[in-house]
Amino acid sequence: MTFFDLVAPIYEKLRSRTYKTAARLQEIVEFKPTDIVVDVGGGTGAIAKHFVGKVHSITVVDPSEKMLAECRKHPDLVCALGSGEALPAPSESADKIILVDAFHHIREQGKAIMEIKRVLKKGGLIVAVEYNPATFDGRAVKVLEKILRLGSHFHRPQSLVKLFSSQGFEVKLFDENKKDYYLVAQKH
Repeated sequence: MTFFDLVAPIYEKLRSRTYKTAARLQEIVEFKPTDIVVDVGGGTGAIAKHFVGKVHSITVVDPSEKMLAECRKHPDLVCALGSGEALPAPSESADKIILVDAFHHIREQGKAIMEIKRVLKKGGLIVAVEYNPATFDGRAVKVLEKILRLGSHFHRPQSLVKLFSSQGFEVKLFDENKKDYYLVAQKH
């Protein structure tokens, strides 16, 4: 049993900032009523539920069946077992892919970027929200996840920009000096 399997029933109670994060995502990027969105590592659907009725569809993809069991309690969400390295979605099917507090949990990050690129439509956007390990809060999260042996791999903002840029994405950063930074990467 993984850490996320254990905390699944109480996960949304632990994540008090989901409304603010979802609101900030919608300030940074325009989500359209026609958009098909995939929330990679979306767990219980805590972020995805804020997009219901604002986009055509949102699918939560997560590797934890217990997290997805909680996700399925939200009737308007599609919840699918999968990972960033193997998304259960057809090629060029998503307008936007969001990863909120998720990318650092992906073991094979390069493979995940290629998989995300496969699923995104041309012109589609990746929007990633990550803890900034250069801040006090970011360092605290990094230490906690190390103690919990989650195998997390955090990136400073410019490091993540380089990673996505090297795969041909046009990248913009937002809030790069805050505890959470937002990366927007467009597929060409």
